[in-house]
Amino acid sequence: MSIEQSSGLGPVGGDAVGLLGRSADLEFFAELRRRPANGGTGTAVLLEGPAGVGKTALLEAAADGARAAGFQVLRFAGVESEVTLAYSGLHQLLFGMRDGFDRLPPGQRAVLEGVLGSPVAQAPPERFAASVAVLEALRRTAEDGPVLVVIDDVQWLDRTSGDVLEFVARRLSGLPVDLLVAGRTGHAHALDRHGLLRRRVEPLERRSAAALLRAAHPGLAPHACERLLQEAAGNPLALLELPALLTREQFTGAAPLPLSLPVDDRLEALFAPRLRELPAATLELLLVAALEGTGGLRTIWAAYPGGMEEADAALPAAEEAGLVRVDARAGRLEFRHPLVRSAVVRTCRPGQRRAAHRALAEALERDPERRIGHLVAASLGPEEHLAADLEEAGHAALGRGSAALAVTALRRAAELSPEPAERSRRLAHAAYAAAQSGALDVTAILVDDGYWERASPQDTARATLARVYALLETDGDATAAHRLLTGVIDKLLAAGTDGAGTGGARTGGAEQEPSPAAVREVVGELQFLLTLVAFYAQRADLWPEVLERCQDAPDQVRLYCLAFDAPQERAPEVRQRIRRAFAALPPDAGPRPVTQLSMLSVYFDEASEYREHWMRAARRAREGGTFVQWSYGTILLGHEAFFAGRFTEAEALAREGLATAEELGHRLAGFRLASQLALVAAVRGDAETVGTLTRTVLAWSEPRRLGLLQVSARQARALLALGQGDYETAYRDCALVSPPGTLPPLNPRAIWSVYDLVEASVYTGRTAEARAHVTMARSAGLGELSPRLALLTHAAAALAGPVETAEAGFRRALAVADVHAPFDRARVQLAFGRWLRAHGRDPEAAREHLTAALHTLEELGAAPWAAAAGTELAALTPPAEPGPLDTEGLLTPQELQIADLAATGLSNKEIGARLYISPRTVSTHLYNIFPKLGIRSRAALRDALGAQARAEYGGEYVEYVDRPVI
Repeated sequence: MSIEQSSGLGPVGGDAVGLLGRSADLEFFAELRRRPANGGTGTAVLLEGPAGVGKTALLEAAADGARAAGFQVLRFAGVESEVTLAYSGLHQLLFGMRDGFDRLPPGQRAVLEGVLGSPVAQAPPERFAASVAVLEALRRTAEDGPVLVVIDDVQWLDRTSGDVLEFVARRLSGLPVDLLVAGRTGHAHALDRHGLLRRRVEPLERRSAAALLRAAHPGLAPHACERLLQEAAGNPLALLELPALLTREQFTGAAPLPLSLPVDDRLEALFAPRLRELPAATLELLLVAALEGTGGLRTIWAAYPGGMEEADAALPAAEEAGLVRVDARAGRLEFRHPLVRSAVVRTCRPGQRRAAHRALAEALERDPERRIGHLVAASLGPEEHLAADLEEAGHAALGRGSAALAVTALRRAAELSPEPAERSRRLAHAAYAAAQSGALDVTAILVDDGYWERASPQDTARATLARVYALLETDGDATAAHRLLTGVIDKLLAAGTDGAGTGGARTGGAEQEPSPAAVREVVGELQFLLTLVAFYAQRADLWPEVLERCQDAPDQVRLYCLAFDAPQERAPEVRQRIRRAFAALPPDAGPRPVTQLSMLSVYFDEASEYREHWMRAARRAREGGTFVQWSYGTILLGHEAFFAGRFTEAEALAREGLATAEELGHRLAGFRLASQLALVAAVRGDAETVGTLTRTVLAWSEPRRLGLLQVSARQARALLALGQGDYETAYRDCALVSPPGTLPPLNPRAIWSVYDLVEASVYTGRTAEARAHVTMARSAGLGELSPRLALLTHAAAALAGPVETAEAGFRRALAVADVHAPFDRARVQLAFGRWLRAHGRDPEAAREHLTAALHTLEELGAAPWAAAAGTELAALTPPAEPGPLDTEGLLTPQELQIADLAATGLSNKEIGARLYISPRTVSTHLYNIFPKLGIRSRAALRDALGAQARAEYGGEYVEYVDRPVI
C-alpha cells in the first residue's frame, strides 16, 4: 500500500475503501449510494472545503465505492485556464458518454454533438436545448444501472456548463443518478445557486493528522513533527508537502525549523491568488507579521515602516481577503491558516525579506534571542559582534536543553566568525550540541570540518566529547572512547596547569585566556563521560584509570565514581547523596544534570521519588531536540514504569524510544531499549520475543565487551526462566550478572537481581549460594534503600533461611509498607503460599496469599506466574473422586457463565467486561468452580463442562456464546 493510500489524501486499498480520519464522510457516501441503487431518487451534494483539505481524495473514494456497488461513474473537473471557454466542462462529461448517443432522439444527439464540437454541428447549441439533452442522456445511461456524476474543482467550471448542470441537478428526482460536486470554500460558482445538499470537508483532527505525518515521513524529529502539525492545521496536502521541503538537519532535529516554513508551488497555490490581489502596502505589512511570528501587534506596528497609522490603513484589505484577523483584546494579529504565513514569505523577494528582518531586529532591542534570529536572517557576511551574540545564545539554548537550536546558533556563529581560531572554537561547541541533539551525521561533518589545526586544547576537548558520543552510539567502541577521553583529559589538564596554550574567547577581536571555570567545565564533562564509558563497559581493567583522572572532578562525577566503585558497600551513602544533589538542583536546571542524577537514582531504587523530575527533563529534552538526554530519560521512565507494574507503559516508552534511536542511527541507545522490551516480554512469558531480543543484544555487545548490555539481556533471560520454572537456566544467567555473595563493581543493576538469584539458587538446591547472597544484601543495607528492596531482601532471607524462621520472614516481608511494586509483591505472595503448602502449614493462609497473587498476576498480564499461582491453588484442594457428578454440587448460573467463557479462552478481564463484574470477582468464582468440577486448571474446563452438561441437560456441552444469558 502506498503512502497516499494510507493518508488523508487517498483511498485505503482493497474492497473496503477508507481514508484516514474520514470515516464519517465515507459512511455518508455509502448511504448516498444506497438510495438510487435501491430504486430511490438521486441526490446532488456539494462538498465544500479549503484547498488541500482532501476533497479530491474523498471524490475518488466515493467513485471507487460507487463502482464496487455497481454504479456507472462519470467524472470531470473544472480547469482554471478554461473557465472562459463555453461548454468546456460539459465537453469532458459528454466525451465519456458519447458511445451511448445512438440511444437518443436525433435532435438531442445533434445537440450533444454540437457541444462536443462535431464537424457536422452548425453552431454551439442553445443552453436550454443542451440542458434537456444532457438530462435525457443521463436518464438513458441510468437504464443500465445507477449513475454517479463526479465533478471536482467546480469553482473553475465555465459558466455555460455550470448552468446546464444546475438545470440537471434540479431534476434528479425520480432518477437513479447522484451528482457529487466539490468546490473551494469562498469561491462562487453556478451550482452554488441551486439548493444542493452541502457537506463541509473539515481539516483532519490531530490524531489522524499525526498518523498521516508519521506514515508519510518516517524519521521526522518529534519537535519538527509537532511544529508541522501546528503549521498544517490538519490540511493533508500540507502534511505531505511541508516535510519534503525541510533540510536534512531540520528533518532529523539537528537544526530548528525556520520561523516561516518553506512552501512549494502546490502549497503556494493554496493562497497565491488572494495574495496577488493585495496592495503592495498590505503585502509588506503581512510580510512583517509573518516574520515576526508571534502575532504581537506592538512589535508589528513598531517594525512596519509607516508605523501604526499606516499599518491600520493597510490591514483591511488582508482582512477582507480572509487572510488574517485581529484580536484587539489580546493585541494579536492572527493568520487564518498557518500556511498563509509561509506563502506570504515565499511571495516576497529576498531583499524585502532581509529588510523586514532588519526592521524587526530593531523593534526587538529588548528581546535578545529573538533579535539575534532576525539579525542572522538579515546578515550577508562575517561579523564578529553578531557571531559572539549568537554563540552566547547557543550556549544558553544548550543549557535549557534546546540542543537543536544551539546547533543552529553555534554553526551560524562559526560561519560569521572572521578569525579561523574563533571559527574552530565555535564549531567545536556546535559539534557537541549536534551530538547531544542526536544528529550524528551533523556531528561527523562538524568534527571533520578541517579547522582543527588551529584549535586550542580546550576546543579539541569539545570536539572530542562530540566524537566520543558518536563513537559510542554508532560503534559501541568503549575501548576507543576510553582511550580518546583519557588522552584529551591529560592534555587539557597539562595545558591548563601553567595557563599556556589553552586558547580563548575573543571579545572585540582581542584574544583572552579562558577562565578557570570554563576549563573546569569542559574537564568535568569529559570526566563524566569517562565514568559513563566505564559503566557501559563494566571492565575492571579500565576503572583505575578513571578513578585516577576523577580525583578532583565535580561533585556529580565523584558521586558516580562512588556508586560504581563498590555498590554493596556504599549503596546507602549513595542514596543519601543523590537526595542531597536533587535538593540542590536549581529550579531552572536543564535536562542534563537532572538526567545524570536520575540515572543513579533508578539503579539504587529511588525511581518513583524523582519521577516528576525525569518527566520534566525528558519533555524539555524532547522539545529542544536533545536526543541523548531524551533517550536517557525514556529509559529511566521505562524502568520506573516496569518496577511499578505498568508494563504496557514501559513497553510503549521502549518502543517509541527504539523507533527514534533506529531512525537516528543510535545503536547503543537502541540496544538498551531493546533490553527493556525484553524485560516486559519476560514477565508476560513471551519466550520468542525474549529470545530474539536478547540474542540480538548479546551478539552486538559481547564482541565489544559492553557489560551493561550483557547484564541487561541476561536479567531478561533469567526472569523468563524463573517464570517458566526453569531454575537452572535462571541461576546460570543470574550468576553471570552477579556471582553469589557479591555485587560487582560498575554494576549497580545487579541490585535488581538479588531476589532472582536467591530464588533460582534455592530451587536448584544451592542453599549455600543463596545464603551467601542474602548475607551480602544485608551487609550492604539493601533493605534500607527502599520499601521494594526491603520486601525482596526479607523475602530472600525467608526463602534461603532455615524452616523455623521462614514463615516469620515472609510475614515480615509482606508487612513492609508503601511497596508500590505489585509484581514483586505478588511474587513474594506466590513464594510464601507455595512454601506454606509444601510444608503443610496453615492451608487457609496459603490459599489467601496464593489467591491474592493470582489476582494481581492476572491483572498485570504476568501469565507464567499467574499459571503457577493457579496450579498451587488447585493443589491445595484434592481432586474430586471419579464418578457421576453430584447434582448438589452443580454450578450456580453465574458460575456457569464464567466457566463457559473461561473455557473459550477468554481472560478474567475479558470475562469481567462481558458480565460487568471485576476481574477479581471472576478469579474468586473460578477458585470456587475448580473443586466443584474436580479440576485444577482452565485447560480442563471444557471437558468438565461437557460432563456437567450431560448430567444436567442430558446432552452435549454447548459453549456459552450459544446459550441464552441467564
